Amino acid sequence: MTRPIQALLLGAGSRGYDVFARWALQHPEQLQFVAVADPDPAKRQRMMTEHGIPEHRSFASWQDALEANLPIQAVVNALPDHLHEASATRVMELGHHQLLEKPITNDLPGAVRIARAAEASGKVLMLAYVLRYTPFFSTLHGVVQSGQLGEVVHFEWSENVSAIHYSHSFVRGNWSNTQRSSPMILAKCSHDLDQLAWILPQKVQRLSSFGSLVHFRSQNAPQGAPERCLDGCPAAESCAFHAAKIYLNDYVHWPVNVISTDLSLQGRTRALQEGPYGKCVYQTDNDVVDTQVVMFELEGGATGVLSMHGHSGEEGRSVRIDGTRATLRGVFTDRKQEIWLEPHTFETSYVTGGHPIPIEAPKGTAGMGHGGGDDGVCQAFIEAVRSGSPVPTRQYLESQYLAFAIEEARLQRSLVDMEAFRGRYGLEEPVKSF
Repeated sequence: MTRPIQALLLGAGSRGYDVFARWALQHPEQLQFVAVADPDPAKRQRMMTEHGIPEHRSFASWQDALEANLPIQAVVNALPDHLHEASATRVMELGHHQLLEKPITNDLPGAVRIARAAEASGKVLMLAYVLRYTPFFSTLHGVVQSGQLGEVVHFEWSENVSAIHYSHSFVRGNWSNTQRSSPMILAKCSHDLDQLAWILPQKVQRLSSFGSLVHFRSQNAPQGAPERCLDGCPAAESCAFHAAKIYLNDYVHWPVNVISTDLSLQGRTRALQEGPYGKCVYQTDNDVVDTQVVMFELEGGATGVLSMHGHSGEEGRSVRIDGTRATLRGVFTDRKQEIWLEPHTFETSYVTGGHPIPIEAPKGTAGMGHGGGDDGVCQAFIEAVRSGSPVPTRQYLESQYLAFAIEEARLQRSLVDMEAFRGRYGLEEPVKSF
């Protein structure tokens, strides 16, 4: 009988604990966490309790964990973005396989250094770009790559972030300020950029971008609103973002379970009184955009648009890809996943009646979050570790190139040539086929 992969978890927060650690409990024959590192003693304790991790394999720092000569084959790295380069590089120096939460890191040269370190190690480095492992986007990829659309001439790709998700993660949460984390285009849309690099046959040649923080600003605060929602806000009844409405009800799953390890009403109330999630969304130090558009020119002159905003009533993505033979449309939300193919017949009418494309779940992608992608990436990582086949790490770099080029274009209001951009940073051409 094949033994489960023995692993160390770096970072026992939302992704580390709620996704990767939970998957291990559901698949104990495949993955077992035997050690954990996190600066929060409460997060370490719940991992120790639920996974049977002994005290001597619980660490307050990732550095101590990696130097402890643990009996592991793999590391699941769910540390904050800014710690990725140092931690991921050390993991590979020690010869461990690694599943790394996206993005690669919040620094472009650092992302390239991680890719080079992975290649030198010969070990598996897999990025948790979970949308690749969803039935929806796998199907989308297959249709485009099959040539059924003909030559791709234009695409429209929208990421519609729900207003509650945006306020939680990008106003009150870990990704609210670019100086502490990453720009929005990297923190949230690197999934989408990775998909575009994966799905489209052509590479991006030039791009430009506009984006701003429109709504979550101090001038939009209700009159008389205090800095914290629980300090007697006069707009408590009318404000959709009042912290009590979001975090102090009977629902204790994501995003509520992020604010504290103590999910009792008392524990959550204390978290709102003391922590960032109790702040008025109009009176924080957030600076990431809540709306952004990117315009692309692809090889051969094809065009495309990526848009993102944080004011949707429903979380999800919508896709339209137009080719010379057909149009592909897709909707990906928590409640609906549909792909529609519309062949063209110019002799009679432009569209000859579209038909839905069946979305079949590959093995190991049922359940969990991101439309099955969380399941899929965990399963893919275990299979890669067992086979010992290195993942072509440079495949992940294109989303990083694009994200940083887009942010430069937005800040400088400029047109960025991707070949020149890569050359300026001394970066090699990324692998396109993967």
